[in-house]
Amino acid sequence: MIEDGTQTSDWGALASVYNSAFFCSLGFFVVSFLIPIIAYGSMGASATEVALVFSMLTLGIAIFSPVVGKFAKRGRRRNSIFIGTVIRAIAYTGMAISVILGDKYILILNSLIWGLGAAFYRVGSDAEISERVLHENRAEAFGKRAAANGKGSVVGAFIGFTILMSFPDSGIVLVFLFYSVMNLLGGIIVIRNRPPLESITERVTSLNAKGFIGLGIAALVLAAAIDTFISALLSPFVELYIIEMFTTDLTLIALIYLPGGIISGVFGGHLGRFADHRNKVAIVSAAVFIGALSTLGLVFMPVILPWPYNLFSIAILFSIGSVTGIMAYTVMSSIFGTAYQGRASEGFGMFEAVMGFSRFTAPLVGGLLWDYFDPSAPFILVGFSGFLLVPIYVYGMKQYERARLE
Repeated sequence: MIEDGTQTSDWGALASVYNSAFFCSLGFFVVSFLIPIIAYGSMGASATEVALVFSMLTLGIAIFSPVVGKFAKRGRRRNSIFIGTVIRAIAYTGMAISVILGDKYILILNSLIWGLGAAFYRVGSDAEISERVLHENRAEAFGKRAAANGKGSVVGAFIGFTILMSFPDSGIVLVFLFYSVMNLLGGIIVIRNRPPLESITERVTSLNAKGFIGLGIAALVLAAAIDTFISALLSPFVELYIIEMFTTDLTLIALIYLPGGIISGVFGGHLGRFADHRNKVAIVSAAVFIGALSTLGLVFMPVILPWPYNLFSIAILFSIGSVTGIMAYTVMSSIFGTAYQGRASEGFGMFEAVMGFSRFTAPLVGGLLWDYFDPSAPFILVGFSGFLLVPIYVYGMKQYERARLE
């Protein structure tokens, strides 16, 4: 934050963080899109093994985020971001090697390495953004990063699919190597444009308020952990389910996600600014409700609507979910940044660890449901479970807001 008589948010300092996020997110969509298809189709992995690949992506986050939270304190947040980009670049290179060798176990190992890099990157980036802006701008600040990630995902998807179509034999390897280089570029951007440290501010919070903040944060962490679990339970299987129930055309499947990616990239900052000044309880509740509705839509739309209208309806649901999801994400990030102001890296380190363990266990449960029950079982479980989260979120948000206003 900048001080010139009054405190203001230091947007200039965050420009390099957002630019870095763009380059580092170029591979997000294509990699998440390709990994289950490569493992399941090319490497002969079972649904449970595909789930293990996704679980490894988050195990590193779960294990190392608390340690990174201690490391990425004031003055070392950008070092943490840079380390994360280097580790993820190594992981992308390892994934390329796994494709060359057709070895699913090398893919699993490098998924774990990718998660380690994500721990350094996320915690450092969360803390840097949180500590550079005022409370009333935090959701907007995180929304701008979501916009950078959205733009990177869309642009990266276009580049990735262009490479795949231009080089049918070696395209997958080239895609992974390209994203490796882009991560290194993102790391260089954020470390070379290091601004002066922000001023230190002190907050005096009453004991009574601290108690309510503790209750509110605990409830929100519990709700977010359950929410993350039921969402991550599906992450390896959405594309596989669409292939089985809707279409095998990979271009059409990619287009389902395109509107949501465009919305995120173009309007992420505006959605965050909107969330800063609106009812946060309503925003988070709407995001959970629409997420559950979209999941159930995957199961029931093939029965209710004929092709291609069922596919079109899923694209609409995903797009609406993208809007509410971005706003809910910015709200939650803003809350944690404010609750742990001055020691944001520790707060986000603990938060990412809890979320990481949820993401680690969930795909394995989803894989078992897919393999031993029915491919629709994970989606039905997640869809109906989502509605149960709203009361927990509402309680946590109200307790937190009550404490903040004291």
